[in-house]
Amino acid sequence: MDISIFENIQIPYNITTESSKEPLKILQINLAREKAATNQLQLTASTIKTDVILVQEQYINNNGIPGIPQTWKTFSSSNQKAAILIPSPKLNPALLATKVNMVALKIQTSSFPITIISAYSSPAQNVYTTLQEIQEIISSLPEEKIIIGADLNGHNTLWGYRSNDNGGKDILDFILTNNFNIINKPDTLPTFQRNNSVG
Repeated sequence: MDISIFENIQIPYNITTESSKEPLKILQINLAREKAATNQLQLTASTIKTDVILVQEQYINNNGIPGIPQTWKTFSSSNQKAAILIPSPKLNPALLATKVNMVALKIQTSSFPITIISAYSSPAQNVYTTLQEIQEIISSLPEEKIIIGADLNGHNTLWGYRSNDNGGKDILDFILTNNFNIINKPDTLPTFQRNNSVG
């Protein structure tokens, strides 16, 4: 993992933790079920002092245990393909929901509560199912600040793909309906490359 791909990401709010005026540092990554990526994540989180990590396709060992430090608070979707990891001991999140493809937490910041959602939709699955799970949570939280870190496997040029597909159209409709902001930058370097697939 190249730390430089995270250095220029700007969230529209200057969110600080409840116990500190330091900005809340949130990282999102698909670990592709790889042990090496998980080991690198631990190093990166320690280096940049990450508070919250939104993970998709985390590594699970042969005993069914995620390969992350046991000192981190871990909240996973029921299929364990989406998770929220809290390496920071200063945060005390409240679990809002665990669904098949997503997990949601509430964190009290110095200014307001914020809901954080991690979600994953397999390329073999209809993204609409995952979007419905997310919609159920956000519909129950009107006027609340929400951050979603997800790998939904939908392609759209607005978030860096070379073309659009039906999943990307569904995701864009979801974003527009909920008046969300996309913080992906289409001109940044790809974070995924395998054979002929780039994203």
